[in-house]
Amino acid sequence: MPRLLILCLLRRRRVAPPGRRLAHSEPGRNQQPASPVDVAVGLVVIFMTFLTPCGYVLSNLNQFRRD
Repeated sequence: MPRLLILCLLRRRRVAPPGRRLAHSEPGRNQQPASPVDVAVGLVVIFMTFLTPCGYVLSNLNQFRRD
């Protein structure tokens, strides 16, 4: 039996004790909602990360084509 399969099977046996949660449903004391500026900056960074390489390839498409 492959080792990865054995590890996966062993991990599934672990169960949280009764009455104990695996994740917190309430925000921590120091957590604050993100400001609109933070959200805007994050969205710009994410979109530029994906769109900049696509724009470069599209603008230099003639160099990437094989004749």
